[in-house]
Amino acid sequence: MKKEKYKTCIHAEKVGQYAVYVTPGCPRASKIKGRRVSSKDRCRECRSWEDRGAAEQK
Repeated sequence: MKKEKYKTCIHAEKVGQYAVYVTPGCPRASKIKGRRVSSKDRCRECRSWEDRGAAEQK
């Protein structure tokens, strides 16, 4: 079973019901109430996505 990008992205810290809480390096991040977040739809369309497995091998 293939996982969604927002569940395996190196920028994702926590996945909520609508938002994905991300690290400062995320190019799709917005600030809402002082937290960096991205929507699940924006994560699905992200071109700079890199999976955790590939990032750990570098």
